[in-house]
Amino acid sequence: MKKQSIGIILAAALGVGSLFGAAIPGADTLFNTSLPGTGASTVQAASNSDEEYDPYQDFVASGDFSLVQDEADLLTDEEESLLLDKLQTLTDEYSCEVAVATVESKKGYEMNFFTDHYFDENGYGVGENYDGILFMVSIGDRKWHITTHGYGRTAFNDDGLAYLKDNVEPLLKDEDFYGAFDTYANLCGDLLEMAANGEPYTEPFSPMWILISLGIGLVLAFLCTMGMRAQLKSVRPQDSAVDYVRKGSMDVTRSNDIFLYHTVTRTEKPKNDSSSGGSDSDHGGTGGSF
Repeated sequence: MKKQSIGIILAAALGVGSLFGAAIPGADTLFNTSLPGTGASTVQAASNSDEEYDPYQDFVASGDFSLVQDEADLLTDEEESLLLDKLQTLTDEYSCEVAVATVESKKGYEMNFFTDHYFDENGYGVGENYDGILFMVSIGDRKWHITTHGYGRTAFNDDGLAYLKDNVEPLLKDEDFYGAFDTYANLCGDLLEMAANGEPYTEPFSPMWILISLGIGLVLAFLCTMGMRAQLKSVRPQDSAVDYVRKGSMDVTRSNDIFLYHTVTRTEKPKNDSSSGGSDSDHGGTGGSF
């Protein structure tokens, strides 16, 4: 009876060995390992670690979409809630998405490139033209950038972006991040309202610049005049034009002009290929360090 039991156990062990020696569908590599005392072998499949790298994943937010994407945790929950309400109100009123995002690092990319692709890859913007503006802060790099797209490029033109920069950058340097984002939201509301009324923001021209320009012009004219007068101190007026000609300097016996031909060269003006632009060509923006 004991011999029969031992025989059954050995047969089962041999069966297990053949079972573990079978190929596993979908495995990339097979490794055989003997089971001590049984002669059976196990098969281990190596996982495929050479998955194709997707560079666009560098720009995808870690959480769900939000007009306030605070991945760097620069805001308190209360500050984030207040800011989100204000940005959502602006977005709904003007149909132009106004958003804020913070990250720990821009992952080695140029800040404008990172912000533009962050806007694109996370689906910011309203409508078919993806109208919107995004304020991005990379706290680890001490960099910030504002990117605009679609109607956002009209509402937030170069003068408007310069206006935003002048007001938010000092707050960032003081590390008043909520103050910077709140100021940005308030100014975006002002600029969107001006654009909706058909008059996008333009830098005001101060009359002081007219006085400064006139003063600089008068000083330069005075200096040039004095310089020319200094070069004429050795010159004395002469009674006749002949006195201005040096003797022997002119000996002309005969002269005439003969027109032979003329040559016209035309060069074609190069055409602007608008289809060659990348993501950056679709965006406007400004930025800096803090």
